[in-house]
Amino acid sequence: MKRLMTLLALALAVATSLSAQVPKRPGALNNFASDFQTIPVMGNVPGAGAVFQTYVALLNPTASAFAIQVSLYDAAGVKRDASITLAAGEVKTYQNFLDEVFHFVGGGAVTFKAPESAGGTHNNRFIISAEVRTSGTRFSTTIPSLEFTGTSSRSFVAGVTADSNFRTNVGCFNQSDAANRVKVTVFDKTGTQNIGSFDMNLPANAWLQTGVSFVVSDGYVRFEPEGAAVCYAVIVDNSTADGRFISAAEFQP
Repeated sequence: MKRLMTLLALALAVATSLSAQVPKRPGALNNFASDFQTIPVMGNVPGAGAVFQTYVALLNPTASAFAIQVSLYDAAGVKRDASITLAAGEVKTYQNFLDEVFHFVGGGAVTFKAPESAGGTHNNRFIISAEVRTSGTRFSTTIPSLEFTGTSSRSFVAGVTADSNFRTNVGCFNQSDAANRVKVTVFDKTGTQNIGSFDMNLPANAWLQTGVSFVVSDGYVRFEPEGAAVCYAVIVDNSTADGRFISAAEFQP
């Protein structure tokens, strides 16, 4: 009996040790309510085969009303401001956000900021969901909201294709108050072939998106900004105009 108890204790110790070594699955939520969020790209513009517009839903999950300052930054870094007031528990939706809020045709990055609550706390938090949609067909691409600003570190997008069936657009939002040059390099899927590179020159606080002209299949893109920036890629099906949005992941060895 004593030997059996010893074996059971040993087995329990081994199981506990192995359990401690297994990485924990992250929580189901990838984002969370915040008092400052950025949508790195919105559009209200005709494109190849469709008109692209941005659907936005804004939710105030708190027990207090507050106003959100919304700022649109275009390709020249020009800032446009608007204010949206949300009652406690209210949600507001916009089928074409840039048109309804700013009467703006084109593309840009948009920030959302709520005022600090009493005592300088950050309790005026809200939730955003955003999609770029093609009018008529209603294909949509979810655009994540960003809680944290980017840095000048390298960032990467994996799984990029540009050929006769798909096109790839890359974009960056310059989050610095100075001009920012972002070097964009496209690699094949082995990582050994540099297919080509080009520079994206962004004025202060500007947003810019451009197409990848190199032919690539399941490759990747590397972004190298000189200042703080967030970058991304959108892979679009040429036959349906359906898009897949990929946020660039920062990596600094």
